[in-house]
Amino acid sequence: MRPSGLRFALVATVFLTIVSTVFAWPASTRADDGAMLVVVVHKGNPAKALTREDLRPLFQTNRTEWPDGTHAVPVNLPEDHPLRQAFDAAILGLDPDRVERYWIDRKIRGGERPPHKVSTPSAALRVVASDRGGVAYMAASDVNDTVRVVARISKGEVLPP
Repeated sequence: MRPSGLRFALVATVFLTIVSTVFAWPASTRADDGAMLVVVVHKGNPAKALTREDLRPLFQTNRTEWPDGTHAVPVNLPEDHPLRQAFDAAILGLDPDRVERYWIDRKIRGGERPPHKVSTPSAALRVVASDRGGVAYMAASDVNDTVRVVARISKGEVLPP
């Protein structure tokens, strides 16, 4: 094989490996699959709209109170949940491995504990509906009238409610 043919074969192999890996991922785990996430708070929370800059310190537990003094109760889904991964990518700008390292570092340094973790979006909905400081994310289709939407996340962008 000539050197230029070898180079083409190498580039083609790398390209096909990348493409096949991307398309082998389940669509529901892709943060940019277009699914609409929403961020919800308790109906009694005075917040009307939250931005990425508002949400990041809440979910990194650097901010532990709402402006009115109410204790903030951020609620996370499990690390392997596709909604959690999409939320962490959009709000924290971190992939699952970096999120894990962040919380290990916080534990070592004696920082605040991670957000409360529940197993399902419906459990997150119940926590937020019952706690005035609650804030969580879920698919737009999971929301009901027991909470209020304060942000939407689509394709990694944080949008007003």
